[in-house]
Amino acid sequence: MLRRVAYCMLLLFLVAWSGYSSPVPAEHDGYHTPQPVMNQPVASPGEIREISIRLAADEELEARLVSRERVEGLLREVSREFEKLFDLRFRWQGWDRWQSPDEARSLEELAEDLDRAELKRGADILIAVTAQPDLELEYTGFSLFRVGTVVVIYTPDRYKLKKLLLHELGHVFGAVHIPLASSIMSCGGEGQTFDRDNQEIIRLGRQRHFRPFGFPFPESTRGELEKIYLGIRQRILNDKEIKRLFGGKVPASRLPFPAQKRAICLADCSLMLAQLQLEKGEYGRAVEYCDEALVMSPGSYEALNLKAIALRRASRVDEAIQLYQRILKDRPGQVRVLYNLGIAYGRQNRLAEAEKIYLEVLRARPDFIEAHNNLGEIYLRQDRLPEAEREFQKAVELHGEFALAYANLAEVYLKQKDLTRAADCVEKALALDPGMTAAYNMKGNILRQSGQLEEAINYYKKALARNPKNEKALYNLGLVASDLKRRDEAREYFLKAIGADPLFAEAYAGLGLSYLQEKNWDEAIRNFERARELGHGSPALYVNLSFAHLARKDWKEAEKAAGEALRLQPDLAVAFNNLGIALAQQNRLNEAREALNRSLEINPLDRDTVLNLAAVEYSLANDERALELFLKAVALNPQHPGNGPIYNNLAVIYYRRGQYEQSWEFCLKALQSGFRVDPNFVDELRKKVKK
Repeated sequence: MLRRVAYCMLLLFLVAWSGYSSPVPAEHDGYHTPQPVMNQPVASPGEIREISIRLAADEELEARLVSRERVEGLLREVSREFEKLFDLRFRWQGWDRWQSPDEARSLEELAEDLDRAELKRGADILIAVTAQPDLELEYTGFSLFRVGTVVVIYTPDRYKLKKLLLHELGHVFGAVHIPLASSIMSCGGEGQTFDRDNQEIIRLGRQRHFRPFGFPFPESTRGELEKIYLGIRQRILNDKEIKRLFGGKVPASRLPFPAQKRAICLADCSLMLAQLQLEKGEYGRAVEYCDEALVMSPGSYEALNLKAIALRRASRVDEAIQLYQRILKDRPGQVRVLYNLGIAYGRQNRLAEAEKIYLEVLRARPDFIEAHNNLGEIYLRQDRLPEAEREFQKAVELHGEFALAYANLAEVYLKQKDLTRAADCVEKALALDPGMTAAYNMKGNILRQSGQLEEAINYYKKALARNPKNEKALYNLGLVASDLKRRDEAREYFLKAIGADPLFAEAYAGLGLSYLQEKNWDEAIRNFERARELGHGSPALYVNLSFAHLARKDWKEAEKAAGEALRLQPDLAVAFNNLGIALAQQNRLNEAREALNRSLEINPLDRDTVLNLAAVEYSLANDERALELFLKAVALNPQHPGNGPIYNNLAVIYYRRGQYEQSWEFCLKALQSGFRVDPNFVDELRKKVKK
């Protein structure tokens, strides 16, 4: 009896990506980014720091005689007080005309309009003054702390207007409302000067930066600031009226109107604490502070948005999306909330929806640096490299110190195999922000791709030193451990990455790969499927899934997985090979031949594909083509320890062709290799050659 060749399954296909792209990667919220800004130049203690201000007047203010001159005169007085107390001096660059929307009824709505209007033009702070009638007078001033924008309602009363400017500029440097009537930061602004706590906050806050990205307070001041905010919070919670709210005795809506207004005002301390917790990665605590703010200020859009950020970072993405949609239902088109919704969709790998959101944001705010960056990341995750590069380049054109865009450009060039440009961009990112985890990760990826695995490990560990829960660094360490065949270590890192972020799809794919390498097919498939459920759909994932199904002899599922890999990457030779195996095992030999021929067109020197196609041709009784392919497989690796079955099949083909001497030659080679040749065949062949 003649022995038929077995179909050959390829060696394990290792994932061919260089590391996780950040999605999220690094994420960028409407309030802050995770990485601290390391190198913002600020004045030393005792040195005057000069702050540039752009002024904007709406059409109603311009109609009032001497109003602009009065504002400038009062700003001079305010500047002198800030210089005396905090070593801060204000310098304004002139006025812009601002067409305030007539339909707006609150300062918050006007602040949102200013956020879209691009009036700062390089200044640190924008102060907009409105004389629009019919505004709700719940507040006479409003500040956007992160973006350094102030909007105030003009009053001809010099004393009130000056105190209003002092109060709102205090907010820009981190001051919060306090239940102390003698402070200018009281809810009614009755006091004459800043209380001691807010004075200390502003002294620390004078080091804040005014970049349009990143959390404004430097990392070195955050611990001290948190202590002060906690002290203020305790006084707020001890306040008689606030105690009634938290004691459950009365909801905010049942308080007398002045008490309601005061409770809303005092909520900002809890929001500052929530933002600080976000920077520390204490997402559960951040949610608690947001809920605290919502007790005092029910329905606060700022508190809801901040809570949604914390929920999303805690991997509670569905809850975050519900909150964003709740805000947008009441306030359609809120740019920063839309932006954060885009991040949430990205976390769920809903890439088309995220792209649509970012494009909408950029139509409203073409200068939104982080939206350009995040849109680039969406393109990067889809390997739309020219579009990704365009968005990252736009981000750095808008602000040359946006380190994260340089780190992402490095990934574009890494995917294009341009290691020199990738390394240049990483060095720029690290020069701008020496503590950036995304840059450390990318530097590690460049080293890994160039084969410097131990050096790559050092950079991933630097990222973990900055953030021990950085899922991307953990994942990348898993990839390197897999490269080094340290499978238990690789699995441990992938599990840690999943522990840091249970929605991290690539980590499940990596975990599946580790199980695939040790032939635990069921666990491999389970983790690959989980990665797919979470939205990960790389060609490598589907190729690896096809391997696992082939190993389980589930030919239909292997066919589907290989087909999906080819849909995503039509020139993937290994996917054609696996498809050919799955089809051949279903006796669809002509289709198998077509798939394997396509694999060889792409990679003519792949020994395993040559063997698989030879086996199919042999089964179709195409001895000439089978012979050619078996001989090619031997020529590709004459010393391969698995050549025994090939020698056997060559012996059989030559026997069928009547070329007994050649058949005997290959029969001996098969026996010498240790392959068990059918004894009946050996005896019959020996008779033919008279040995």
